[in-house]
This record gives sequence, structure tokens and C-alpha cells, in this order.
Amino acid sequence: MAQSKMGGTTTVQGEIRRLWPAERELFTAHLLRLDALTRRERFGTAVNDDFLANYATTTFGVGGLVYAYIEDGRIRGAAELRGLEDLVAQTGEAAFSVEKAWRRRGIGEALFARLITAARNRGIRTLYMTCLPENAAMRQLARKFEAELIGGYNDVEGTIATGGPTPFTILDEAFDHARGFATLALSLQRKFWRPAFFGRAAR
Repeated sequence: MAQSKMGGTTTVQGEIRRLWPAERELFTAHLLRLDALTRRERFGTAVNDDFLANYATTTFGVGGLVYAYIEDGRIRGAAELRGLEDLVAQTGEAAFSVEKAWRRRGIGEALFARLITAARNRGIRTLYMTCLPENAAMRQLARKFEAELIGGYNDVEGTIATGGPTPFTILDEAFDHARGFATLALSLQRKFWRPAFFGRAAR
């Protein structure tokens, strides 16, 4: 099975890139595939399909940014950066979801690295995250990025100092966006032109 380097972390075959509003259906499908435990870990409580579908429609607003791990045309992991509508505060919120069968492959770490780069480039100096006390994997991931963790009865809050943007972080994200947009354009081209082509061929 092929492997690739993503954000300084080795992952299984696939790619990590930014998602665009036109790919909302892919993101929705990913959320709906999450099992009950993963849903609770992601949202802090039990949620149903209707909640997830509605959540996906609001994710790509002005204040949101999503990176995803995509394998064979399906999103298997996602990282969200929220709070971009209030850059004066220089703070943002990070959230992650990785499908159960794709855990322990370095996907979460690679997504985290991409999210921190995006936060730095947008002037976000402090990144917050919240997880359940029993979510040891998320706490361990946060520590890899030197998060300061404060434990509570209902949840654990993490704070990460991201640092400011550099020419390297800006260039890194620019290349990522160019690659992601090219992939999206190719996907849309196949989606809209293939039916038209076969329709003409059948005449």
C-alpha cells in the first residue's frame, strides 16, 4: 500500500487538502459515516443524522475553514478551523473527526499540522480545542503540538500558541490551495461533462 508524506507526517494512501463549498456533500457523507462514539467525541454529546446534515451546511461560512484527508474519493478525516470572522481577537477554535477504521495512521496529526499553518497565516495566535476527558487519543495529539491542557469534569480544554506567519507557511498553504483547487476543478469537469459526452455518443 502506497504511503505519502503529509504535513511532516506519514499517512496511508490519500491526500490532505482544503475543502471548498462545492464539496459540502463529501463532508456531509463523512460526518454521517461516523459511529456513535466518534460523534460523541467530536461534538461532546450524542447527535443524530439530522444534526450532522444541518451542521455540514453551516460549516463553510465566512468564519470556517476545513481541511480533509481524502482517500479513493471519500473524506475519511476532517479538521475544522472556526472563528475566522473575528480576526481582531486573534483566536480560533479547532475540531477534528477521523473515521474509526482510519485512526492510528497519522491522519489526525497531519490534519492538525495543516490547521496550525492556516491559523498562523490568518493572524490567529491562539488556537483552542475541547475534548472529552476520556478521549486520550485527542489529548495525546494535542500534546504533540505543545498544547496546554486544563482538565475539567465534563471536558478538557487545550490552548496552542501558533506563532506568526512566515514566508514558508504562506507558500506552503498557497501550494496546498492550488493543488486542492485543481483537484476540485477536475472533479467538477468530470461530473458535468461526462453525462453530456455520453448523451451525445448515444445519439
